[in-house]
Amino acid sequence: MINFRYHVVSLFAVLVALAVGLVMGAGLLSSGTGTAAAVQVVDLQAEAALLRERVQAGEATLEFADAYGGQTQPAEVADRLSERSVDVVTLPDADSETVAATRESLAAAGASITGTLEIDPSWTDAGSEAVLDSLAAQLVTSGASLPDTDGYERGAIVLAAAVLAPGGDADGQTDLEGTPAAYAESGLLQLGEPLRGPATLAVVVAGGPVEDDGEAGRRLGALSSLAAAFDSQGAGAVLAGPPAAASERGVIELVRSDDEVAGQLSTVDMAQVSLGRTSTVLALAEQESGGVGHYGGVGDVDGPRPLG
Repeated sequence: MINFRYHVVSLFAVLVALAVGLVMGAGLLSSGTGTAAAVQVVDLQAEAALLRERVQAGEATLEFADAYGGQTQPAEVADRLSERSVDVVTLPDADSETVAATRESLAAAGASITGTLEIDPSWTDAGSEAVLDSLAAQLVTSGASLPDTDGYERGAIVLAAAVLAPGGDADGQTDLEGTPAAYAESGLLQLGEPLRGPATLAVVVAGGPVEDDGEAGRRLGALSSLAAAFDSQGAGAVLAGPPAAASERGVIELVRSDDEVAGQLSTVDMAQVSLGRTSTVLALAEQESGGVGHYGGVGDVDGPRPLG
């Protein structure tokens, strides 16, 4: 696993190479100054080797924890979501392996996955707000009202309402074909598979931080409102992603910093490992029972997993 410690080791390796080059180039190895420099090089090499050993030990620990979590997960999540239906929503740049493993974890908990909606990166483009607002106006259920907010949120609410039925009974309110198809035709999402029915719950899988292109705030806001819509229109939702999603310019970080959204939508920031996916399942069950929590290892969280 490439992480901060890996980059520290790489930096030390570069420093060692630079130090050696300077010493050799200056022709000082035979002088007193050269001797001192050579000693410094040896010290740097030793420190780099020590850091490399620590990285390897850390990687072994993570591999052990992930393997342990994978073996204990079936017992941890068994029947937690029995007879529940779940939509999986993937945000731009969501890791495909994490998405697949999340689906497996949900299935191990007894959930029926009704479908996967893959949100296209263009969803957060500036020009997409008007498109989403127009779709919302055209496709909103007769008699329903939309909040007086931006097009991103209105479009997200209409999409979520079309595929979710909080009580498990569509009652003619869902539109599993027309609405998702209209969003797909507009290039805003892809259907990973045909929707097999309305879901009651949703797991939204995040990618990493958005690009720092001057529009990060708007893009993150669009993604946050999308995840929040799948929570508000169903019986509950969890936003899960890697640690980077809970750091600067990450959608999980934005959700957690917004008291209103954080009070409704649960988050997990370790979805790339089995223990994090167990937390995702447990957090989803907690959501259905009316609870909310923020779990993982980044920032101010409620713990690694829901209790109970």
